[in-house]
Parts: sequence; structure tokens; C-alpha cells
Amino acid sequence: MADLLALHHRIIYGPVNSRRLGRSLGINLSPTKEKYCPFDCVYCQYGRTKLHSIHSAEYSRLFPEVPAVAAAVATALANGDKPDYVTFSGNGEATAHPDFPAIVEEIKPIVRQLAPQAKLAILSNSCMVTRPDVASALNKLDVRIMKLDAGNPAMFAQVNRPAAGISFGDVVNGLAQLNDVTIQTLFMQGRINNSSVAEVADWLSCLKRIKPLGGQIYTCVRGHAEPHLEKVSADRLAEIAATATRELGVPIEAY
Repeated sequence: MADLLALHHRIIYGPVNSRRLGRSLGINLSPTKEKYCPFDCVYCQYGRTKLHSIHSAEYSRLFPEVPAVAAAVATALANGDKPDYVTFSGNGEATAHPDFPAIVEEIKPIVRQLAPQAKLAILSNSCMVTRPDVASALNKLDVRIMKLDAGNPAMFAQVNRPAAGISFGDVVNGLAQLNDVTIQTLFMQGRINNSSVAEVADWLSCLKRIKPLGGQIYTCVRGHAEPHLEKVSADRLAEIAATATRELGVPIEAY
């Protein structure tokens, strides 16, 4: 198994060359010394979640403050080359920052002024879509790439290991209410298998409710939090992508 990644220690990282977003400047809203996230995904490349709760305000002292985030983004865009995307991503989950809506309000005009060619995007695990203020902030972004790794509550519990208070049904309903989402899914097999025919059928049923613009599917190629997970073959990924594209009528790309 490949080594785990180290946590990002700054607010800004990159620009990096992303498989899905081209040249992307990353914004890390998560704590830099310990991993906080409402999910504890088995495949996470940063390892197990140490601070595992939906109540991020309990750890507010660990998060970067809104003025610090705005200043870091402004400095990076003023002094660096101009990226294709400015992307909320990083160690944990950007929408779990207790001031995520305020950060979007601060960051959007900075990006428009200093990098008007760039789109403001997010890579999100979807855990906070049920909060109206978070959903409203997400809808103000240009690109919403939202995770859905399972098609039923049992697989959701196995793969994403949500903190208390997160319901699979609520997450799917929240995704269905967002504007123009792209669904991103990691398929795996081995001890946990969300790539079987039955599991993929359940996943497709959820996507039919969500009505995404498209989807991006891939498998575990980096280090991950738990052992005994196996990659899905390129042929199986291609098969899932073809089936999903046909049934949904939107492009589902395998990476």
C-alpha cells in the first residue's frame, strides 16, 4: 500500500495539475495539525480522522479565520500565475469550516477581480449539504464536485463512516436540491465492495434523483486509511461509466 499523504500545513497550496480541473489553486480550510472531518472514509489518503464530529464549532480555534483566508487567497492570486480554477479542497471538508458561507462571500469577489478567468470550485464530500446556509454558499460557486460513494445507508456507513447526526437519505436529498452538481465517486473492492452490480444499481438510483450534470469515477490508487481495500480494474470502471452514462443521459467519466 502506498504511503499516506501529509496534511497541508498552509491555507494555500499549489497551483497543482489536477486530473479533473487542470491547473488548480487549492484553498485548505481545515486544521493543519490534526485531521478534522465529519467523515472517516476508509480510503482517505490522509489516514484516519482524529477529530470526528459534525459540530465543527467545538474546534473553531483550530480553523483559519475568515480574514486570514481572504488575505492568503488575495496574495496568491496577486503574486502568482493565474490558475484555471481556485478550489476549496485540502485536508478534510471545506464546508465543515464553521464560517464557510462567510468565506465564500469574501473569496468570490477576490477571485473575480484578481483572476477573472478562473472558476471558483469545490471538491466536497457532501456531508454538510443539509445545512441551508452551506447549500446557499455552494450554489454561489461556479463548480460543485460533490462526493457520493454509496447508494444505500449500509454501504454509506461502511465507506464513509459518518459522524453521529449525518443521514444518508438527508445527504442524497440535499444533493438533489443543489444546482448543477457533478458527482464524484471512488469505487473499491476487497473487504468493502461498492462496485458490485447490486451496489452500482443502488448508486445509479440515487443519481437519477440527484440529476447531476455529469460524474467522475475512479478507484483507490494512493495510500488509504484502512487495509484490505483493492483497486477496481480499469475495465470495470469503464463498464460502470458506460452503464451510468447510458442510464443517466449525462457523461460519466472514468479516471
